[in-house]
Amino acid sequence: MIRIRSTRRILFFVGATCLLACSNIEEITPAPDNSHIEDYADLSPEELIEKFQLRESDVATRDLPGWGPLKKVVVEMPGNEPWENRFERLEFLGEVAPDVEFIPVKNLADAIEKGVLADAQATIGLGCGPSTVDAIGPNVRWIQSGSVGLDRCFNTIGEEAQKMQNILREQNVLVSSIRDMTKHAIAQHSLTIMLSLIGGMDIHAERQRRHIWGRTTTDVVRDKNLDVEFQDLTLLVVGLGSLGTEVGRLAHALGMRVIATRNSSRSGPDFVDYVGLSDEMFDLAKQADIVFAAVPPTSATLGLFDMKFFEAMKESAYFVSITRLGVINWDDLKMALKSEKIAGFGADDLPQDDFELWDLPRVVMTPHVSDYSPRYRDNQYVFYRENLRRYIAGERLLNLIDVQRGY
Repeated sequence: MIRIRSTRRILFFVGATCLLACSNIEEITPAPDNSHIEDYADLSPEELIEKFQLRESDVATRDLPGWGPLKKVVVEMPGNEPWENRFERLEFLGEVAPDVEFIPVKNLADAIEKGVLADAQATIGLGCGPSTVDAIGPNVRWIQSGSVGLDRCFNTIGEEAQKMQNILREQNVLVSSIRDMTKHAIAQHSLTIMLSLIGGMDIHAERQRRHIWGRTTTDVVRDKNLDVEFQDLTLLVVGLGSLGTEVGRLAHALGMRVIATRNSSRSGPDFVDYVGLSDEMFDLAKQADIVFAAVPPTSATLGLFDMKFFEAMKESAYFVSITRLGVINWDDLKMALKSEKIAGFGADDLPQDDFELWDLPRVVMTPHVSDYSPRYRDNQYVFYRENLRRYIAGERLLNLIDVQRGY
């Protein structure tokens, strides 16, 4: 397993010259002590679930149609790691599956070219979408996606989407995601975007580029929406799932008041001041200084954030989204920004060719990198291994997707 470990420096001193030159060295500064960094590979199944608040399926895998032994599993290897590291990754998976043959591939195209999907029983990391479902053989019973969102598999429409979903149902293919394993990185990235908007970092960065110091009485940035103290802010989390909860926890730790909506119930952690149902979204938006959108992409949430919602927000409020693109009405969002219905917008994903949106003032964007972290791949494989163990043992899978809901 490739893990984050502390690096210790070893110095070799050779010859009398070095002995003389180094005679006055009293102490060599040690490398930083990273022993506090938790290695998730050492967590028990129960500790892993508790650490990431993972969701177990209601029914054991052995009791689901189509379950059977795994003999051959196709594994997509990390694209940003040396190909040679595949041996170490596969050995890690093999610790819980000694009788399974693992076939490493670089991507779906590589798997198709090699013809390894024809007789496999499972895929790990390849994702779930029309191309994958078309390529799998009749024996595949489990797709463990390497992604959090599976909207391309469940929440698309049209003839192709219906065909794909029919195949999954007819072949009794189980699909699971890595949901929650990246929530800490995504939540911290989301908070960074929020704080950038609140502090006007986009404005200051542009003034820096133009060499404007901006500290004189006539030249200082004066914006009624900037530099509000955290304890005076209310954050509305639309979609109090695992990610929304983590964002709310971080915001509350900074002193913000946190309110939220969720589709299933009014329950929430103690740091959330009020949890409303989905139909209370517009009323709660009137109270918010920041709205954080974290709803899953489904047919019910398509275009959910439109002009009606933006008009319900304060003109001084910011809208921040880590949702999939289809959840937002992008034309309405641009209109809300241009007409100053809202104060600004932050996102980790937006239409890549809509440069009009890119160029609007008070827009802070990043290119779908919120889950990037030195822990990302290790976390991914820790989750893969545990779900692999569960499948083989016939236990309840983690993050099993409900075909009807799409998440």
